[in-house]
Amino acid sequence: MSRQCFSSGTRFLWQGNTYEVLRLLPGEQINIENISTGTILVEKMSVLVCALFKGELEFAIKGKPKISDGIVDLSDYPEKLVAIAKSRLDVIRPLLMIAKRSRNTIQERVKEVQGSGPPTNHASQVSVASVYRWIRDYLDSDGDLRSLIPNTHKCGASGTPRLSTEIEKMIKQVIEDKYYVREKVTIEDLRDEVAVRVTEENRMRSPGQQLAIPSQSTLTRRIRVLPPYDKMVTKSGIRMAKQEFSQYKQTKYPIMPLERVEIDHTISDLIVIDEKDNLPLGRPTLTYCLDMATRYPLGYYLGFEPPSYLSVMECLYHAICPKEDIREKYGTEHEWVSYGIPGVLIVDNGKEFIGSDLEDACQLLGIVLQQAPVRNPQFKAGVERNYRSLNTMFFHKLPGTTFSNVQERGDYDSAKQACVSLSDIDKILSTFIVDIYAQQFHRGLNSTPANRWKEMTKNGFMPALPPNAEELSILLGRAAMRVVHHYGIEFASLRYNCDDLVTLRTRLKSEKTKIKYHPADLSYLHVYDPFEKQYIRVPSLNQEYTQKLSLWKHKVIRQAVLSEQNSVDIVALGRAKRKIQELVEQGRQRKRQQTRKRIARWDTAGKPACKLVEEKQPETILDAYSEDAQIISLPKIPITVDWQPDEQPDSDWELVYRNDLFKDKKKKDLQDE
Repeated sequence: MSRQCFSSGTRFLWQGNTYEVLRLLPGEQINIENISTGTILVEKMSVLVCALFKGELEFAIKGKPKISDGIVDLSDYPEKLVAIAKSRLDVIRPLLMIAKRSRNTIQERVKEVQGSGPPTNHASQVSVASVYRWIRDYLDSDGDLRSLIPNTHKCGASGTPRLSTEIEKMIKQVIEDKYYVREKVTIEDLRDEVAVRVTEENRMRSPGQQLAIPSQSTLTRRIRVLPPYDKMVTKSGIRMAKQEFSQYKQTKYPIMPLERVEIDHTISDLIVIDEKDNLPLGRPTLTYCLDMATRYPLGYYLGFEPPSYLSVMECLYHAICPKEDIREKYGTEHEWVSYGIPGVLIVDNGKEFIGSDLEDACQLLGIVLQQAPVRNPQFKAGVERNYRSLNTMFFHKLPGTTFSNVQERGDYDSAKQACVSLSDIDKILSTFIVDIYAQQFHRGLNSTPANRWKEMTKNGFMPALPPNAEELSILLGRAAMRVVHHYGIEFASLRYNCDDLVTLRTRLKSEKTKIKYHPADLSYLHVYDPFEKQYIRVPSLNQEYTQKLSLWKHKVIRQAVLSEQNSVDIVALGRAKRKIQELVEQGRQRKRQQTRKRIARWDTAGKPACKLVEEKQPETILDAYSEDAQIISLPKIPITVDWQPDEQPDSDWELVYRNDLFKDKKKKDLQDE
């Protein structure tokens, strides 16, 4: 029974021994006897009660409920069985009040019950022996209703197979051969195969030893009892099986800011428009960095650059640097208080996260880079869940949203309703992060992200910082190896030179050294001096051409030049850049969204969304091959570029020339040499 008390005759288990209550003593004391040794003790009632609730003491119930297969609550039993138990209790309840029950008394009660209802009533189908058994079970269990529940679940053969050994073996073999395959197999298929095998076996048996073909329900029961995990592995793969049957515990979150930071990419659920003609461009990609101790966003990068090291670099740079001008720049109510170098950076297995560039940068900045297992987003559940919050709380509330799925979007025309430009959404997103998300109550924190950051940093915590801004830019840059020549360094058909390279060139003696470059700005690069243990900033000799020029845009221009001539010079690069820009302006008139998205990438290639400005195309360039580096005017020499932007299949395209035509080709990144 679920109710017990320390009365005379009650037995309980305590301190590894069985005790029985002999009598109750004055002063809330109990006289108990150790059943094993016969030792008689006197204990206070409060001591035994405290031991009970601490889990150190347990009552020894004489009669356990008959159905005890892990079921402890009446609601866990079938309603039909509970109704039978209640009807049995109604039958024996009048007899329980009689101290001395004779057989005549029980017989009279049985006749009374049998005549009180229809033959189908459970209480009417009783006998004297049944009543005796019910009373005994109920009293042995100290009045537990579960003792009156019938054991009908144990009826039958108790799992013992009724088929012959030959048929059971045959069914097992068919299941192993035909069911454990990736293709879909029905019960009918298995039944037909078993029938064929039984028929073939019967041909070699005498008429008196023929085997019976098992029914379809028999095969269904055999399939039902197979291990669910094995079935899931066979039908859906081991990854789906682990996802379905794994039970993930709550992550132990860090206690200090920047101790654990998660970063990831996602395509935003919003279509933005072109500021020049208000036509839709497409959905920009968001790279997001989140501090897990405070849930305060550290930084982001939003643009049409596909997930790459460039977007990771810009996001990390934005996360590490303080953002003190956010209130003055966007008019927010609060400051963006988070900044600093992460202690541990959690990434997935995207190619932009597993390259040597990010690994080297993290090692030099003192960041521990941890990669989550493949296809296990729960290892960076914080940023994954935060994307959902950004969608539901921010992107889905703006005109032009695509929502999360087609069913939710319905007949909403996202492209037609779009009215937010890329520069506008940067302002709106920053305001949302600082004034709304960071100020809202977070259930996991039991506070707001902004308050949690302030609480954790007011006790002397200081975020880790780089020595200076230039070193941070160097460490986050991409690496390559080059030889220092007398004319400088050649990288991607561009030349870089300065006076500081003279001494380094003589000491290297034609050996390669490491360079660091920013994929979004080829106007300069940093050359490592292994002797002085420092980097040298080396400008490009064609500043007008390379100013804010991304490596991706330069590759497009360079391919255009190679289609016209065998070598590349700076004048040809300038002409090609001007011509492609004209084609971009022409392509801007097209309304195809995929085309306009690539044009948006051309316009914003390598520039953070928060720094987008109108830039005029240069009218002049530096002649990299002239010793005096004089500025010359571009001659208006025609250049043939047959480029149709609306024919490009996706955003990861590069232009390859054949027969003087632009053609689309998906391929690996071009070698810099």
